[in-house]
Amino acid sequence: MRRSDWTPDLTHCDVPLFEGIARAIANDIADGRLMPGDHLPTQRALAKRINLDVTTIARGYAEAARIGLVEARVGSGTFVRGSKHPGNASLRRADLADRSMNQPPDVHDEALLGKMRTSMTTISSLMPQLLRYQPGGGVAQDKAAATDWLSRRGILLDQHSLHITAGAHAAISAVLSTLLCHGGSIACESITYPGLRGIAKTIGRELHGLPTDQHGIDPAALAQAATRNQVRVLYQNPTLRNPTTETVPMHRRVEIVEVARKHGIAIIEDDAYGFLPVNPPPAMAMLAPELTFYVASLAKCLGPGLRIAYLLTPRVMEPEDIVESLRAVSVMASPLTSALVTRWIENGLADAILAAVRAETRARRRLLTQALPSECLDTSEFCFHAWIKPPASLGRHRVVDWTRGYALGAVASDDFCIDIEPPEAFRFCLGGAATFDEAKRAVEALASLLQ
Repeated sequence: MRRSDWTPDLTHCDVPLFEGIARAIANDIADGRLMPGDHLPTQRALAKRINLDVTTIARGYAEAARIGLVEARVGSGTFVRGSKHPGNASLRRADLADRSMNQPPDVHDEALLGKMRTSMTTISSLMPQLLRYQPGGGVAQDKAAATDWLSRRGILLDQHSLHITAGAHAAISAVLSTLLCHGGSIACESITYPGLRGIAKTIGRELHGLPTDQHGIDPAALAQAATRNQVRVLYQNPTLRNPTTETVPMHRRVEIVEVARKHGIAIIEDDAYGFLPVNPPPAMAMLAPELTFYVASLAKCLGPGLRIAYLLTPRVMEPEDIVESLRAVSVMASPLTSALVTRWIENGLADAILAAVRAETRARRRLLTQALPSECLDTSEFCFHAWIKPPASLGRHRVVDWTRGYALGAVASDDFCIDIEPPEAFRFCLGGAATFDEAKRAVEALASLLQ
């Protein structure tokens, strides 16, 4: 039924107007004033009737579509979804994705998705073994697959012990708990991975943000912190850094390693994005294997829902110490997802997924670099996030709030800063559940706002 008379009740709206429109649609569906199949007013007609700009109406309809209330049909308009619409369950599931998290683009290729589903069926033959507790650090077959996967990054296990963990967060937490059980503090870049702050707070250790230049942290500042702040651990995310996208070059990695050796500082190398570039610099774990705890999460190259990361610890450390900490943090990595990942590595599917992520990332990044002025944009090839500096007249918080009506996620600089005043900047993620067309609309809208 065409509902050209429908008007959203925004009388007591305490949220941005576009969210108020989506909320009004939800309320009217719940109260029976809107029924499945109802044809909503055109954006222009509704904007004129309630004296709002068309952009606000468009964002309101887009937000309602994002949460599965309506659907836009090309050439026809916007319609209320039926409760039994076949796409509803999957759309509601997709909406559970946390857009504040940095994540790769979803795989949309049906042939590749079909192979991924088949792999799930294949490992189901291992039930009930995969539903049991397993040894801390993983079983032999999963470790063999991990060794194979790490070799693609030039990682050799000669001087390291390998552990299968329940994601990078669990691995980093376990390492820091083990290394700092008798005191000391942690150093990192002044703009860094926000999860590190939460981990430091949990284990009761200070976090010190170090000054950086275009190549990474200042080695002299690290040396000062080692004596002044009793820094015992340095956290590094040196390749396609989150959130600022740069990669620490080889010469700076060597300088950092020299300072760490001199002052007895352990290095945690969070190589979450290290598998995305085709030819990245050598991992710090290969430059200083005796100092480096290397964490290779599969979240950014295959998918965060796997919750699997490979942790390498120096052989000079007793493996039992880290296994005990891992057990305290997460008991074990999921045997189900470990077996699935192992299957993907063994049959080449992991390489195919990584190739798909790279290709889609490059295409989306091309959208961004063509749409936004280069002076406000920091980005790198194969990087599905960007560091964007909006005009002072807009401000980061206003822009981040504005993006909430679109399918891509943005996070203000405040969440990433340690010991510095947050700059006018935000991280913009090009991945997640958004389709290419949804990403394109979001990028075009952002470009329009910034310009």
